[in-house]
Amino acid sequence: MNWTTHWRRRLTSAPSRNPLMSGRYVLALLLSLGSAQICLGQTAEQTKKTVLGKDCAGINFQKEGYTVKSSHIDDPFAFLPWVKIREQRAASEISDLVDGQPFRYDTAVTQALDIIDKENFLPDTSEVRVRIRLEFVSVENCSGGHLDLLYRVYSTQIRPVLNSVPEARVTERQAPQTTAGLSSAIVPSNNPVRLTPTAGYDSTDKLSGGGRLEITPEHLWKLPFNSIIIEGQGSSAMRSISAALFGSTDSVGWLAYSEWRLNYSHYSLPTGSGELSGGHLSVQFSGLTKPLAHGNMTARFGGVLEGGNRQSALRDLRLAPDTMSSAAFGALKLYAGLNSRLPHNVLSASYGLELGAVGPAARVDWRKHIGDIRHEFWYTLGEHRLLSLESRLTAGSIQIPGMIPLSERFFGGNYEKLFIPGDSWQIREGPVIRAIAGSKFYRTADGDGGDRFFSYNLTAAYALWGQPLVPVELSKGSQVRELIQGQITSATSIEQIHYLTKDPHYVNLATQLPAVQSALGDLKVAVAAAQGARPGQFTAQFKACTGAITMATLRAKRAAQSKDVKQYDPLTSLLSISGDDENRLAKVSQACLTDLNGALGGDQAIAVASASLEGVRSQMEGELSKIDQRRAESQAKADMAFTQRTLDTLFNEVNIYSVSPVFVFDVAKLGTEMGRIGGVRYGPGVGLRLELASVVHFTAGYAWNIRQGPGEGSGAIFFSLGLRDLFH
Repeated sequence: MNWTTHWRRRLTSAPSRNPLMSGRYVLALLLSLGSAQICLGQTAEQTKKTVLGKDCAGINFQKEGYTVKSSHIDDPFAFLPWVKIREQRAASEISDLVDGQPFRYDTAVTQALDIIDKENFLPDTSEVRVRIRLEFVSVENCSGGHLDLLYRVYSTQIRPVLNSVPEARVTERQAPQTTAGLSSAIVPSNNPVRLTPTAGYDSTDKLSGGGRLEITPEHLWKLPFNSIIIEGQGSSAMRSISAALFGSTDSVGWLAYSEWRLNYSHYSLPTGSGELSGGHLSVQFSGLTKPLAHGNMTARFGGVLEGGNRQSALRDLRLAPDTMSSAAFGALKLYAGLNSRLPHNVLSASYGLELGAVGPAARVDWRKHIGDIRHEFWYTLGEHRLLSLESRLTAGSIQIPGMIPLSERFFGGNYEKLFIPGDSWQIREGPVIRAIAGSKFYRTADGDGGDRFFSYNLTAAYALWGQPLVPVELSKGSQVRELIQGQITSATSIEQIHYLTKDPHYVNLATQLPAVQSALGDLKVAVAAAQGARPGQFTAQFKACTGAITMATLRAKRAAQSKDVKQYDPLTSLLSISGDDENRLAKVSQACLTDLNGALGGDQAIAVASASLEGVRSQMEGELSKIDQRRAESQAKADMAFTQRTLDTLFNEVNIYSVSPVFVFDVAKLGTEMGRIGGVRYGPGVGLRLELASVVHFTAGYAWNIRQGPGEGSGAIFFSLGLRDLFH
């Protein structure tokens, strides 16, 4: 798709009323859908305090001879280097233009915003579906004939399908720049090396630290991978490291997104009575479908083929008869799930199946089943004070017709083991209870490591303090929201046209263009011959007929030279769907066959040529009537549904920083129960959460182990710390 319209409305001279004084701001909005772009500049009404300091009301700054004391650009994503570089460059140009100069509306508003537009604070990316840029200028500190200018820029790029998954909901809250599509960019100023530190603590793992290093070279040895990823974390008690080649792409057809990974990992994890360790090499593929159920649901699926080894070194080891302490293994993992993003809710359900064998044998020694259901509910109580309820129910079982390595059984505690390590799709593979440190929950009546489990985790948080990403007066402005909604509607219409052009009947319709051009050419020749045989006669009729043929020929030529969305308008302008303003082939028939040939008394050549054209038109109208308009409309609305919800999140919920008290409650059961071994555990707790864009994500608290088993402890501190990417 590559259909572009551009409309800008700017203040080019001092108005009779001060637009800033009267509470007007300048808004620039850009929406992009695939390669289709709609650009819109518009002035819209807003409250006076949005753009004026309280000392600036009632002043015509240009007429009163005010001087600009200083200018400044404000962008909440300025901590990103490519945004910061562009902001500094634009700020320098604007400063040279206005600072110390007499205030002029043309320079302070029009020319200054043109500079910001030129810098394009949205980076160039390959995966963006919808792009929005919001800019406005405000006047502050009006005193002594001087004033300050503040230019605010809010930018976002949205991939609507991918924001349906629950992992994206966490990203929206903790790292809004990632949700806004600003965390990666294909621009020279973007460092291809990104390092994200991490840290954590519990009484078993001790204080741990590590990070994630991602290298995105321009070319990766011509292999189908985008980046190299190395992740590691370690402490005096544990270590975990993985290295991967990663690739991904936006797909076509029913598959919206796919990714693949070649991965090596090694780990050593304490349990309180020794350690579990292992390493493996794996090949993985996963995909995400386009929205289903009117845009409310997507499906995910994938598979992993892996092989490696598993070891255990536990004190007082109690092995079940079908369990080996250490072994080489091979396994095939298959997984699928559904995700739904509704207003104020995210719900996902995932199922994983692992078929494994000890050694390089082509048999199944164990079958592992995992079910993981995740639900998140949030609601704004007060301005950007978000109440968040996160719950998760996970269950699993293992069937063992042969033998199984001990570490492949289920171990529980506040360490979260994932079915697909390193993947963005997080399916838990063990009972999580924050009141038991590390993986200390592993004793059962049948031996160490369970063959079945379930766990339920509830986390409730309420943001008492915070600063919104988008100012409240802007996010609540009805006209701003109406403007953005209008552009989403326009983008949805373009997406609908995109799907219409993929309909088989539309394809058949387009193949008729050469026949239309040929028939119009034959009719033009016949009309010219008839006019030459009757000089000076029926002048008006000949002129109307020739004009109709010319307009239809131009439309047909333009349609033949265009593709996809660009082709739709000129092609349909030939037919009845375009209405009375166009419908060019019908107008040719009326002007040439009905009006002109009727006046001539029936010219045989014109009649034959008109009949040929009418035959082509009839075939095209037939194909047009068979195009599934409702299906295209439904697909377009589904594609844009998550975009709308993501915008709602960014405008109404996301904070640059927030502080929230946290309450947790966990229930977990592992294997069979014998006395205080195995069985059910309960873990209520409290904590505090600090989120500051992606500079730091800090959660700490304490959970009590109500039904304590041997070696598990009476409770545990839970602590996690995520730091901002050092190269951001």
